[in-house]
Amino acid sequence: MMLKLAQLHGEPEIFHSIQGEGASQGAPCVFLRLAGCNLACSWCDTAYSWDGTSPVVKLSPEEAATAVLRYPCRRLVLTGGEPLVQQKALPGLLRLLPKHFVEMETNGTILPDEELLHHIGQFNVSPKLPHSGNDAARAWKPDILCRLAETKKAWFKFVASREEDVADVFRLAPQAGIPAERILIMPLAASREELDIMRPRVVAWCLRYGLRFSDRLHIAIWGSKKGV
Repeated sequence: MMLKLAQLHGEPEIFHSIQGEGASQGAPCVFLRLAGCNLACSWCDTAYSWDGTSPVVKLSPEEAATAVLRYPCRRLVLTGGEPLVQQKALPGLLRLLPKHFVEMETNGTILPDEELLHHIGQFNVSPKLPHSGNDAARAWKPDILCRLAETKKAWFKFVASREEDVADVFRLAPQAGIPAERILIMPLAASREELDIMRPRVVAWCLRYGLRFSDRLHIAIWGSKKGV
């Protein structure tokens, strides 16, 4: 089954960098950005991967694996878009990369099937709060979030632009079975300047609610540049 990848600078978006956010931030990774998403966040910084403004690249599992193996790194991050939109195509790729530890970025609205679950070492779940602009019934799926939490492979990262967002996380997470020690709060920012403003605010809110802060290293280092 063919994989649909986002395109950047005329090439499939597969690149080597550090994980910029979440539980494994700072770790060297190979990123593979899949096309397509079932949500439409107003502040999405990779909307080109799903909004139809950029062509989609189709690769076979073998072609995608060859591109990943060009890099001397055995940690793969499947990102998007929403990778689980293509979950039926992913095992074919991951079977070709048995030595890779695989992280999957997901918005927590689609449940991974058992075959795919076997291949994933870590889920980086980013449930969307009301400020994302999505309909709450589509963006917040407590039953799926609970199932992801039960895998013991999931970390839950939330974007915050105001203290009310953190209060929402503190209130809603227990209803979805999300343990507080698995929650990370990170600033809403699209540039270094915005990150510098938001970072101390979000740290203060994390201290107030007893939740873990996550920086966004890729923005701090490269600003709004893509493919890094």
